[in-house]
Amino acid sequence: GGSPGGDVDPFHYDYEAVRKGGLIFAGLAFVVGLIIILSKRLRCGGRKKHR
Repeated sequence: GGSPGGDVDPFHYDYEAVRKGGLIFAGLAFVVGLIIILSKRLRCGGRKKHR
C-alpha cells in the first residue's frame, strides 16, 4: 500500500479531546437528569388538595 508518510495512522484519535468531550457530555446529562427529577418532585409536591 505504501503511503509516503510511513507511520501515519488514519485511525489516530486525540484521546484527550475524546475524554474531555465525554466528561462534558456526562456532566450535562447528569445536570439535566437532576433538573427533571427535581422539577417533577417540586411540581407534584406543590399541589395541595382543598377540602
